[in-house]
Amino acid sequence: MKWFLLKTLRSRFARDEKGLVIAEFLFAMCWLCWWYVASFAIFDGFRQYNASIKATYTVGDILSRQMLVVDRNYLDGLRGLYEYLIKFGSDADLRYTSLKWVADENQYEVHWSYATGDRTALTTADLVAMESKLPLLVDGEHILLVESWSIYHTLFRVGVRNGLEFNNYMVTSPRFAARVDYRG
Repeated sequence: MKWFLLKTLRSRFARDEKGLVIAEFLFAMCWLCWWYVASFAIFDGFRQYNASIKATYTVGDILSRQMLVVDRNYLDGLRGLYEYLIKFGSDADLRYTSLKWVADENQYEVHWSYATGDRTALTTADLVAMESKLPLLVDGEHILLVESWSIYHTLFRVGVRNGLEFNNYMVTSPRFAARVDYRG
């Protein structure tokens, strides 16, 4: 008799669907909330990455239009502009480099380089590793290389790595002069 009663109760419990909708709703809401927050965090990461690319190009374009000799204060001011444009913290470093192509030596040569923050200035020896990223030039032609590094901190930890470093670079020719000079 006890077995029959236990079997009846078990089968009644298996057929009963009361409260199942609430359980499914709670399970689905957890996933929907996570998906909403994760999509916001991922979208914000892409937005910040896009802002860092645009800010790098803006700084490089401003520097390429310079006709007078630039100095440390001017380049540090461009870093301030970069940080203002990206709007996500002050963990940004920039490196400005003026390069020229020397056909006799078949290599790029650093005319001058200045780095902000923890970065070091670029040397001619460092350019060997970057040659695939640089354009072909005629003998004696100068170009500007602007590199940027910025750290992105996520608002929520939902699949996006916190402290992600965005590294961008852009190469441009001086606009109104043969080269941009630097006085340190």
